[in-house]
Parts: sequence; structure tokens; C-alpha cells
Amino acid sequence: MRRLVIALVLVLASVVGGALTLVLLIDAEDRLDTCNVDGPGVRVALAGEPDAEVNGYSGVQLANAAAIINAGADLGLSVRDQTIGVMTAMGESGLEVLDHGDEAGPDSRGLFQQRDNGAWGTLEQRMDPTASATMFFRRLATLTDRTTQPPTIVAHRVQGNADPYHYEKYWRDAVTVVDALAGENLDAIAAAAGPSPCSALSAGAVTAEGWTSPILGNVRYTSAFGYRVHPISGVRTLHAGADLAAVDGHPIYAAADGVVVIAGPSSGGNSGYMVAVDHGGGVQTRYVHPWPNGILVRVGDTVTAGQQIARVGSSGNSTGPHLHFEVRVNGTPVDPIAFLAARGVALPGTRVVSPA
Repeated sequence: MRRLVIALVLVLASVVGGALTLVLLIDAEDRLDTCNVDGPGVRVALAGEPDAEVNGYSGVQLANAAAIINAGADLGLSVRDQTIGVMTAMGESGLEVLDHGDEAGPDSRGLFQQRDNGAWGTLEQRMDPTASATMFFRRLATLTDRTTQPPTIVAHRVQGNADPYHYEKYWRDAVTVVDALAGENLDAIAAAAGPSPCSALSAGAVTAEGWTSPILGNVRYTSAFGYRVHPISGVRTLHAGADLAAVDGHPIYAAADGVVVIAGPSSGGNSGYMVAVDHGGGVQTRYVHPWPNGILVRVGDTVTAGQQIARVGSSGNSTGPHLHFEVRVNGTPVDPIAFLAARGVALPGTRVVSPA
């Protein structure tokens, strides 16, 4: 499995110009095995805004992440709880204190977009990183079963997001940010890491035959398996899979255990980028149209059913963000809906649009 290894030079005692100096050397491996990270809480010592970038987050964003981490530490919460807090704020505000005012809705305030409904304190508290994080964590701490629930589900139960899986795509970045800011606690965090995957599917939605859905949440079918008029070329051809529309960046999971055989430019009649997993016995699944940076595995990786392997994108011949999911048996595409149904798995969505 791919791992993200951070070679971190963190000088907590050395402050340059009022900013913490971070030198981050991040290799190309993904640390997916920290998905269930747990252990004693960590604390961040910061003076000013960090002079670094971690997975696209920098300056005040990292300072806000530090405030969230420390708010969790003040309440005696675990590093997993703290990481869920950072993940949630990434999904709600991009780690920025937002104030769009009432015109954008009554919940568009602060790092956690907390509502003005009496449950989340005053406007001043909601706009304060430490105070807003403390209110979030106090609610989170009441979830006594949170250690057995996927991070995105824990966040959803606190926030009440319309899509319970909205936060999952931020988990990897949250783990990386907490690792980077904790610095001296990096080895302890890695040692406390639980098994992969970080997927919400780890809650047990894998059938006895070892299969699961490649996508969850707010998803709808846009095209089924069979012959249709291609929406871009206008030519009637075989649509070799099922299209499931979702927001850009939505998690994609391995439908069963297997070995990654393609992780990059598409081939075999597909376009854009893709991941293909060989499950043995002549069965291969394909996950098509992620952006290049939405591919989370490499050729040769062993993956497990329900492991997040990619993010929804719109690369190649695509009219919008979606997962084109294929099943091939001995090289021949088969109806993936019927294939999974025969193994006890129903794909999400309310209806199937028949091919034209």
C-alpha cells in the first residue's frame, strides 16, 4: 500500500520574523494507513502563521488548524478527534474564518459554518477559531461510539451535512496537516494509526462475497450499460459501464480486493484517466474520469474492498464530474449493475437512465 512519508524539519524554538519555520519534504507516497489514526491528543506550539505550505494549506489556514488541534487538546480529546475537527473545517470553510453574512444563509459563519440558532454561541464565538472549535468538539465528545465510526460520519453527526460523505475527501489532507503541525509527535501518530481504509465503507458494507459499492452518498445514475448515442461524439456505440454523477472530488472505492493494474491515462476504449483493479479469476473493475491528482494508488498496489482509491473527476470525454464504473470478465465488459446485484450490492441512486 502507498504511504505518505513526511521528512519534517520542524524548529519549534526557532521563529523567523514571527513565523514558525517548517521545511516539508513530502514524497509521492500516500499515507492511507492513517485513516483510523488514534492515540493521545497532540498540541501545537506556534508563534504567528507558519511559513510553509502543506497540501495547499498555508499561513492563516495552518494557524487555524493549529487552533483547532489545541482546542481538542484542551478538552483531552484524541488525535483522531482532533484530525476530524481539522477535516471538518476543511470541508466547511477551507480552514478560513468566513463571514458571508445573512445573505448567504444563517450558517455561513466561522471555521465550522455554525448556525445562529442558539446552539453554537454568539457571533463573536463562532468567528473565533478556538471558541468555534471548542463548541464543535464539545458536541463531538457526546458521540460515545465515534471511535468505531468513519471520520466523515462522525463529522456529519455533529454538523448535519446534507451529504454524510462530504468530508471524506478532506481526511487525507487533514492527517497530513496534523502530522506536519504536530511535528515532534509524528512517530507517535504513525504508531497509533489504525488499518486502512479511511473509507466510510469500513463500517461494514462489504458483502460476504467480498464486494461493495464503488461510490456512496449523493450520487445519481446518468447512463447505464448498453448501446447509446455518445453525448460528445454523437455516434451510437457500446457504453461499457455505468455512469454515476457526483460532485468533483467525491470518494471512489475499490469494489473488491485486488491489485491495481492501471493508475493513470486510460486505455482499452476509455478516455481521460482511470484506475483498474484486477480481482483474479478474469474479473477486472475500472474507475474512469478522475483527474490525475485524484488517483490515490499506484500500479502494483494491493487494495481492499471499500478502500478509497480515487476521487471523482471529469477527465477525458466527459460532460461533467462522474464515475464511469466498469466490470470486465475475461476482457469483455458486462453490465456492472447486474454483476454487483448478483453479489448482493446495490449501487446508489434513484433511477437508471436507459441507453439511447
